[in-house]
Amino acid sequence: MKKNETNILRGIRNGLCLFLLAGMVACNGGTEVAETEVVTDEVVTDEVAVADTWDADAFYTSFSNTTYYEGWDMNDDNFLSEEEFRAGFYDTWDTDNDGRISQSEWNTAVAAYGVDAADWTAWDTDGDGFIENAEFETEFNQIGWYDTWDLDNDSMITEREYTTGVYSLWDTNDDNILENTEYVHFDTYYGI
Repeated sequence: MKKNETNILRGIRNGLCLFLLAGMVACNGGTEVAETEVVTDEVVTDEVAVADTWDADAFYTSFSNTTYYEGWDMNDDNFLSEEEFRAGFYDTWDTDNDGRISQSEWNTAVAAYGVDAADWTAWDTDGDGFIENAEFETEFNQIGWYDTWDLDNDSMITEREYTTGVYSLWDTNDDNILENTEYVHFDTYYGI
């Protein structure tokens, strides 16, 4: 819906610019047309760039309008315990929803989420070709994301902390701006 509103506003703005441009041509004999066109092009380019990026607050607003956090908060207390946090990642990485993580799902997830020194055999301890929940718990806890995301160290992750954690993972160039080129890697797991 927001994209439609943006396109409508862009159409109105472009129509208005065209109307003003035609008026200026009629009044000034076209002497300022080239200069006006350059300014118009700049405005359009800047607006497209803004529409394709999020700062942390804009991302929080967009992301908090989804149900991802509520889906992870199994007991509906508005906080994520360490168990809920881990289970949320397990369910997220299990993209085919079969209750286990295949090596293909795992490879995609560790690459997309930037898990360092990830070794399949350390995660698939029984060697059956899948990571079950118990196997996942052991290795995932060693990543340390729960403690990192729990910004106030109260052993609970709020929606803001959760969103900040997601944003930090995805902002791969650490410029505090999330571009679509960074976000596109995570569209497998979350769609905004």
